[in-house]
Amino acid sequence: MGTFWSFIQSYPEVFLATICFFWISIFRFTRRCQKSALPVNWPVVGMLPFLVGSLHYIHDRVVDLLREAGCTFMVFGPWFLNMNFLVTCDPATVNHCFNVHFNKYPKGSEFAEMFDVLGDGLLVADSESWEYQRRVAMAIFAARTFRSYTLSTIARKAGNVLLPYLDYMVKHGFEVELEDVFMRFSLDISYSTVFAADLGCLSVSSPMPLFGRATKEVEEAVLFRHIVPSSLWKLLRWLNVGSEKKLANAKVVIDQFIYQEIAKRKVLESNKSQGDVLSMYTKLPMDPSMSEQQKAQFLRDTAVGFIFAGKDLIAVTLTWFFYMMCKHPNVEARIVEELTSLQSSTWCGDLSVFECDTLRSATYLQAALLETLRLFPATPFEEKEALVDDILPNGTKVTKGTRIIFSLYAMARIEGIWGKDCMEFRPERWVSKSGRLRHEPSYKFLSFNSGPRSCIGKDLGLSNMKITAASVIYNFKVELVQGQDVMPQSSVILHTQSGMMVRLKRRVTA
Repeated sequence: MGTFWSFIQSYPEVFLATICFFWISIFRFTRRCQKSALPVNWPVVGMLPFLVGSLHYIHDRVVDLLREAGCTFMVFGPWFLNMNFLVTCDPATVNHCFNVHFNKYPKGSEFAEMFDVLGDGLLVADSESWEYQRRVAMAIFAARTFRSYTLSTIARKAGNVLLPYLDYMVKHGFEVELEDVFMRFSLDISYSTVFAADLGCLSVSSPMPLFGRATKEVEEAVLFRHIVPSSLWKLLRWLNVGSEKKLANAKVVIDQFIYQEIAKRKVLESNKSQGDVLSMYTKLPMDPSMSEQQKAQFLRDTAVGFIFAGKDLIAVTLTWFFYMMCKHPNVEARIVEELTSLQSSTWCGDLSVFECDTLRSATYLQAALLETLRLFPATPFEEKEALVDDILPNGTKVTKGTRIIFSLYAMARIEGIWGKDCMEFRPERWVSKSGRLRHEPSYKFLSFNSGPRSCIGKDLGLSNMKITAASVIYNFKVELVQGQDVMPQSSVILHTQSGMMVRLKRRVTA
């Protein structure tokens, strides 16, 4: 130490020059990093500062990152937390992992643990369990009884619940938080579709039912699990505190509701219900080696999966659809013109509801919904885990256990994928010159997944959105309340950050 101090005293100019050199280097490095969308891989903490700093607008930051990186980028977390993952929006990589080498890229054990509220249901299952559940679900979705019951439930709920609720708000001059309305309405439909029972979520006089509040607690806890290191939320789960305590309590509520519905169905051995999910599954021959408890658990996991698979995805898509209608009145006018030429049925006075069969010819309406799903995918990212070492189409090497995050939100905003007008809301991109809907490969338009795991409820989901959107837009003019920023939330479901306040007016054409 003495020698070092003597050197400084003898050559102070060398010491000052060295200090200046390091300070200038750090300054230049920091400025260069600020100009770049690519995060800095810092010693020890990795890219955690980028993730934390981008928390409230992570989807748009990932868009900038992938644009600069060429659609694929490796994110490094702190050295000691095992948070490394590959993020991509490359359609060739999507095709590679979801289709060509599907068996090499399962959902993974980490994904299943994050969504443990789903039990061993279809959405988280892998291998033989997934194959069996997939076959059963496909058979049920293909059943005319189930489809007819589901579509009639949607139309009935739209005519008896949603439109009268909105009409009440108009008559009393109330502003409406539209995303909350669609969330409640979608949960109502999902519950009725699964159990043939009315939950009564969308009521002027009643608050959100306990079951609805529990599903919201689950979503918030799962989001937290995606943000923080797994070791942290697992510690909270072990201690039963914070978000994990709320999740555990929410699970209890959800299980109470579902097991109660299953018990009711066992009492009604005649099973005269129409075509709800629980009825369809209870009619299935089950493995005789299964105990009554195992059978009930299977029905419970199936019911939870059906409810969570549909309710939020449809609600947020409808929210963003009407946001686009508010921003693009020319598109709204063209949809209203298209609907005016179609036959509707009258419910609750003079409110009009469009049936599914009637809307088959509403090409532009469906194009607008597809364009909404492109720009605002309800699930903004998909996740896979590499089962073996592999090389992606762009030459990137992945090792066994690597988590791969596919950003659907970024994919829609890359010129090389969707063209120079990728940022624009243009339903016309989905309509061919002959006036038919244009097909896009699922590995480019990933909103309904791709490959063997592609969404088996795609047609019913689109029908749900078409019936609801058509019935609302034909009866009501939706206007945004001024002074609010409607922004995507950083979450596993593309909710708005603070909801969407609107004013409604009865439309003259209705």
